[in-house]
Amino acid sequence: MKTAKKAVAWKKLCLTALPLAAMIFSFFACQTEESLRKSRIEQLEKGLYRAVYFRGQVPEKLKLSDRLQFFKVPGISLAVIDKDRIDWFKTYGYKDIIKYEKLTPTTIFQVGELSQPVAAAIVLAEVAKGHLELEEEVGSYYENLIFTGRKFRPQGRISFTLSQLLSHSAGFYPWTSAGYPPGADQPDLTQVLKGEEPASNFFSWRGFDQQSGIRYSDFNYVLLQKFLEEKTGKKLAELAREDIFEPLGIKMTGWSLPETTDIATGHAREGEAVEGGYYRYPEEAARGLWSNPLDYLKFVLEVMDCARGKSSGLLPPELARRMLSADPRQPGLGFRLEGEREKFKIYMKGRTHGFRSVLVIYPALRQGALIMANSDNGGLLLDEIIRGLSVIYDWPDFKPEEKPLYRLDPSVYQQYVGRYEVNGSYYLDISFEDYYLVVHPTGQTPTKFYVETQTIFFAVDPFLRIKFNLDDSGQVTGLTLWQEDYEIRARKVS
Repeated sequence: MKTAKKAVAWKKLCLTALPLAAMIFSFFACQTEESLRKSRIEQLEKGLYRAVYFRGQVPEKLKLSDRLQFFKVPGISLAVIDKDRIDWFKTYGYKDIIKYEKLTPTTIFQVGELSQPVAAAIVLAEVAKGHLELEEEVGSYYENLIFTGRKFRPQGRISFTLSQLLSHSAGFYPWTSAGYPPGADQPDLTQVLKGEEPASNFFSWRGFDQQSGIRYSDFNYVLLQKFLEEKTGKKLAELAREDIFEPLGIKMTGWSLPETTDIATGHAREGEAVEGGYYRYPEEAARGLWSNPLDYLKFVLEVMDCARGKSSGLLPPELARRMLSADPRQPGLGFRLEGEREKFKIYMKGRTHGFRSVLVIYPALRQGALIMANSDNGGLLLDEIIRGLSVIYDWPDFKPEEKPLYRLDPSVYQQYVGRYEVNGSYYLDISFEDYYLVVHPTGQTPTKFYVETQTIFFAVDPFLRIKFNLDDSGQVTGLTLWQEDYEIRARKVS
């Protein structure tokens, strides 16, 4: 009897204690999650990494605050994804170097190529409505648009589809719009495609090759925008508002600047502000979008949810899956995609005059990040931030690379010593010290370059590579220098 009473009492105690225990567990679980998030933020702020480090050494951790100053980047806006949601968000620095107004969560940046997934989603939304067909033939439209009134007309039929424009596989030669400074005349889309004034680019037909496969070119999205607007009778900004932004409650993103002063100013490599704050891009679908990480990730996460089967979402699941296709025979639309299985990722870099951004998302890991910066040097800093995040979250890519430290025969170094002309006022003077070359650009600080191969050398901070060009007799004729996604060529003059 006593045993039975004890059992009943124990049961009552357990029933009473369970909610309390659940509350205690929940409290500590929340505290642990919050403390983990805080720890990750602190780790990143003290743990950025250069691209390479030498064998036998430990990668040096760099402070974010120091690297902002080192690269002369006024500010960045950063959002990190974990478990398919924004884990944390933070801004560092300022909108510009004149007023020193701090960045806010709603401050918008030009996002460059990150415009293209939004433009692609608009097309797919119109496909879902029955207004367009994804495999609609638009080659003849392009041919009539740019060759009307010209004596020359190509032999044979130009043939590509809407989906090929979206995936950069129509055949256009790689080209990136340089934008137009404030006050400059801006071309319309037809003038851009024809390469006619006031457009500053070459004719889009130049280098066109339908057998070339994927070649990233702004021409794809210029033609896409032209076709889309004519077919629907609506401007890109209006379509975006109806198909994307209003359904998702996005208010601070668009091709026409919202009525706000919360806009970041672009900055050049030496730190000065871009004249007028930013360049103009009539090639809106290709690179003219303004956004911030919180807004933009709301769009990306919605597309991912739709691709996983979300019903009544922004896009039908089958169309969202086309955007994020991992099948090389059917490339993704709008997004740039790399890798396989757990390494499969969205990986895009945005670039306009004075702005840089980078988007990395691993759908299988349910993690990623989006970072925006208001500087031409932003790409170098953003790469270091991505490496720091990769170490913290243990992503399969972007870790610092270990490099051996080679020493060549002095005669090899000696042949590269001399002056190299980039243009009439800009030179690279190269000298040789011990086991490395010293490259001294006109008006800039000298940089050490270490051996990668007999003809290729690299610098550590920032990461640069130089390849020396030789003629048939083995004489050095010049060099090519690579930094991020651009190159400098110089001829040896002494």
